[in-house]
Formats: sequence, C-alpha cells, structure tokens
Amino acid sequence: MYNTLSDFYTSKEWEKFRELLIFERLGVDGTLYCEHCNKPITKKYDCIGHHKTELTIENVNDKSVSLNPLNVMLVHHKCHNVIH
Repeated sequence: MYNTLSDFYTSKEWEKFRELLIFERLGVDGTLYCEHCNKPITKKYDCIGHHKTELTIENVNDKSVSLNPLNVMLVHHKCHNVIH
C-alpha cells in the first residue's frame, strides 16, 4: 500500500512496469517514440510515464488506474510539461 505518490513513483513495482512498457512500445526500428509528439525518446531519463487519468492519493493503490498500460503514455519530459 502506498501512502504518497512519491512512494509509488519510487517503487520497484512502478520501475518494473515502466521498463516493461518501454520494451513493449519500442518501434520496429528499436526506437521508443513519444506518444505525444511522435519524436524519438533518445535518453532514458527523458522518458516519463504519464497517467491519462491523473494519479491521486485516492487512486494510487488501485492498480486498474496506477498500473494499467492503457492509462499510461510514454512521453518526453518536455511533452509531459506541455500536457500538464
């Protein structure tokens, strides 16, 4: 059980989930493309997992929200700021 969003985003569960999404979403050329701007994400630290349904303390422990691949976009850090 996560008491804060920070606890969730620093958890091994989120890290493993994020890595799996990255692997599954690699293009045929082996490149990960931003799901917002469609440009390549070339640096690992620049890849942000954006929850379409905003993650809150009320829903962070609901895996159908927090760990649902249909609810997470992989985007550049800059694109994540634009989305928000």
